[in-house]
Amino acid sequence: MADINMSVSIEEQEICINAMRDEKFATIYASDSTYITKLDKLCKESHGMYSLIEDTGRGKKYLLKDKTLISFRAKKRELTDEQKKQAAERMRKYQANKSN
Repeated sequence: MADINMSVSIEEQEICINAMRDEKFATIYASDSTYITKLDKLCKESHGMYSLIEDTGRGKKYLLKDKTLISFRAKKRELTDEQKKQAAERMRKYQANKSN
Protein backbone atom coordinates (compact mmCIF):
# COMPACT_ATOMS: atom_id res chain seq x y z
CA MET A 1 0.00 0.00 0.00
CA ALA A 2 1.31 3.46 -0.88
CA ASP A 3 2.41 5.90 1.80
CA ILE A 4 0.42 9.02 0.97
CA ASN A 5 2.61 11.16 3.25
CA MET A 6 5.58 10.92 0.89
CA SER A 7 5.58 14.22 -0.99
CA VAL A 8 7.77 15.28 -3.89
CA SER A 9 9.27 18.77 -3.99
CA ILE A 10 8.06 21.04 -6.77
CA GLU A 11 11.48 20.88 -8.42
CA GLU A 12 11.23 17.09 -8.63
CA GLN A 13 7.62 16.76 -9.81
CA GLU A 14 7.33 15.36 -13.33
CA ILE A 15 5.06 13.93 -16.01
CA CYS A 16 6.22 11.08 -18.23
CA ILE A 17 4.14 9.79 -21.15
CA ASN A 18 5.18 6.48 -22.68
CA ALA A 19 3.59 5.41 -25.95
CA MET A 20 4.98 2.81 -28.29
CA ARG A 21 4.35 3.30 -32.00
CA ASP A 22 2.86 -0.17 -32.54
CA GLU A 23 0.51 -0.07 -29.53
CA LYS A 24 -2.85 1.70 -29.14
CA PHE A 25 -2.42 2.58 -25.46
CA ALA A 26 -0.08 4.82 -23.48
CA THR A 27 1.06 4.94 -19.89
CA ILE A 28 1.41 8.16 -17.96
CA TYR A 29 3.49 8.57 -14.81
CA ALA A 30 2.86 11.71 -12.78
CA SER A 31 4.42 12.96 -9.59
CA ASP A 32 3.18 16.49 -10.33
CA SER A 33 0.22 17.02 -8.00
CA THR A 34 -1.63 19.23 -10.51
CA TYR A 35 -1.57 16.48 -13.15
CA ILE A 36 -2.38 13.78 -10.61
CA THR A 37 -5.55 15.70 -9.75
CA LYS A 38 -6.45 16.03 -13.45
CA LEU A 39 -5.73 12.37 -14.20
CA ASP A 40 -7.63 11.15 -11.12
CA LYS A 41 -10.62 13.18 -12.32
CA LEU A 42 -10.33 11.66 -15.81
CA CYS A 43 -10.24 8.18 -14.25
CA LYS A 44 -13.55 8.90 -12.50
CA GLU A 45 -15.24 10.63 -15.44
CA SER A 46 -13.88 8.43 -18.24
CA HIS A 47 -13.14 5.18 -16.44
CA GLY A 48 -13.37 3.27 -19.71
CA MET A 49 -10.51 5.30 -21.19
CA TYR A 50 -8.30 6.18 -18.19
CA SER A 51 -7.42 3.94 -15.27
CA LEU A 52 -5.00 3.99 -12.36
CA ILE A 53 -2.33 1.30 -12.60
CA GLU A 54 -0.20 2.07 -9.55
CA ASP A 55 0.05 4.53 -6.67
CA THR A 56 3.57 4.65 -5.25
CA GLY A 57 2.86 7.38 -2.72
CA ARG A 58 5.28 9.66 -4.55
CA GLY A 59 3.47 9.45 -7.86
CA LYS A 60 0.86 7.56 -9.83
CA LYS A 61 0.92 5.54 -13.04
CA TYR A 62 -2.10 5.58 -15.33
CA LEU A 63 -3.24 3.69 -18.41
CA LEU A 64 -4.66 5.66 -21.32
CA LYS A 65 -6.42 3.13 -23.55
CA ASP A 66 -6.37 5.31 -26.69
CA LYS A 67 -3.10 7.18 -27.17
CA THR A 68 -4.64 9.35 -29.91
CA LEU A 69 -6.08 11.46 -27.06
CA ILE A 70 -2.57 12.79 -26.45
CA SER A 71 -2.17 16.10 -28.24
CA PHE A 72 0.37 18.86 -28.66
CA ARG A 73 -0.44 22.47 -29.51
CA ALA A 74 1.54 24.94 -31.56
CA LYS A 75 0.49 27.93 -29.45
CA LYS A 76 -1.67 28.94 -26.54
CA ARG A 77 -5.19 30.07 -27.20
CA GLU A 78 -5.54 33.76 -26.46
CA LEU A 79 -8.93 35.14 -25.49
CA THR A 80 -10.14 38.72 -25.53
CA ASP A 81 -11.61 40.16 -22.34
CA GLU A 82 -15.09 39.75 -23.83
CA GLN A 83 -14.43 36.08 -24.65
CA LYS A 84 -13.16 35.53 -21.10
CA LYS A 85 -16.35 37.08 -19.67
CA GLN A 86 -18.50 34.88 -21.92
CA ALA A 87 -16.57 31.76 -20.91
CA ALA A 88 -16.93 32.67 -17.21
CA GLU A 89 -20.67 33.11 -17.65
CA ARG A 90 -20.97 29.73 -19.41
CA MET A 91 -19.05 28.12 -16.54
CA ARG A 92 -21.32 29.76 -13.93
CA LYS A 93 -24.40 28.44 -15.77
CA TYR A 94 -22.82 24.99 -16.11
CA GLN A 95 -21.97 24.84 -12.39
CA ALA A 96 -25.47 26.02 -11.43
CA ASN A 97 -27.10 23.34 -13.63
CA LYS A 98 -24.68 20.67 -12.43
CA SER A 99 -25.61 21.19 -8.77
CA ASN A 100 -29.37 20.93 -9.48
